[in-house]
Amino acid sequence: MNAKKTFSSKIDYLGLHAEFTPVIAQWHQNEWHNISPDLSTESRISLYNSYENKPSIPCCFIAIVDNQPAGSASLVTCDMHDHPHLSPWLASVYVHEKYRGHGIASQLINRCLEQARQLNTQTLYLFTPHQTRFYLKRGWKIIESCIYEGEHVDIMSYDLTELAPKNYE
Repeated sequence: MNAKKTFSSKIDYLGLHAEFTPVIAQWHQNEWHNISPDLSTESRISLYNSYENKPSIPCCFIAIVDNQPAGSASLVTCDMHDHPHLSPWLASVYVHEKYRGHGIASQLINRCLEQARQLNTQTLYLFTPHQTRFYLKRGWKIIESCIYEGEHVDIMSYDLTELAPKNYE
């Protein structure tokens, strides 16, 4: 029987581990350059360096496993230029292939939900071209489907007024 490898990860502000900012920026550029054509790796680095390392929006969290970056997730004011009325957003949820399937994305999302609650946010939004089922299983709801930057995406919301975050792995 194959045992599933587990990873012990630490979730922290990216800015407290600035040495990983270029790696995270490159991952994000590789993954989302088609839906964020106005951003380059360099502009992402500058953007992440501008985030504060305290409860605020925007911010970026990083998952660290064995002193290496494993994934990231951000809270931002606006993630879709054609939906400025929706705010704030969960954005840039990414886990490196090596670490997928071990709950790291859920840990990152839960940390973002926790911070948004601390900031008295009632509703958090996200958009996803490929991970709708993942988010539906974690309590998110589809509020709209549309074409964004040439790609079909689902816009989803999460009610933060519930008593506790959904802690799904």
